[in-house]
Amino acid sequence: MLVTSTVAMAQKGSFYIGGVAGYSSSTDKAPNGNKSGTTSWAFAPEGGTFLRNDIQLGLALGLGGSNTKNNGNDIETSSNFNPTIYSRKFFKLTDNFSTFAGLYIDIISGKTTDHTITPAQESKQSGFGARVGVGVAYALSPRFTAVGQYGLLGYKSVNNKVAGNDAGTDSDFNFGVNTVGTGSVFNVGIYYTFKPAP
Repeated sequence: MLVTSTVAMAQKGSFYIGGVAGYSSSTDKAPNGNKSGTTSWAFAPEGGTFLRNDIQLGLALGLGGSNTKNNGNDIETSSNFNPTIYSRKFFKLTDNFSTFAGLYIDIISGKTTDHTITPAQESKQSGFGARVGVGVAYALSPRFTAVGQYGLLGYKSVNNKVAGNDAGTDSDFNFGVNTVGTGSVFNVGIYYTFKPAP
């Protein structure tokens, strides 16, 4: 999976924009010639500000989807929209190197369509989540910073509906949760800071 990001890191009053993007594709071919595969993508544009030199507040709009095919025919398609509000606390270790801990609150919504039945059956998901992540940041220049983050632990509760009917609620608490809507537990990016006006 390819993961990139552009956000920011700096002094109190600085604003930043950016995001994280990811894409993956896999294909399986059986000896009888049967071919199946899945593609998935994720994009989370974000922006925010530094409330203090060491406190960051931001909003990410997690978008994603996947498509599973068998011999060119759709088997299952899905899409999701998961806005995330987050705050990060930075701990400066040297002039260029910091660690941070972050709290993320997610709104979860999505749709999955099963194409193996006729007519195709649609299920919807909605709910919320909360997670904690940790990471490191290294200042490459006054405006650019390399950032790596890891999803440490999280909780989510998701309500399911199938063909408009209630299909129960899924709840889970786990370690090693994905970060910033990309589906990956660990990602690395380059952050860019817009300096505040003097």
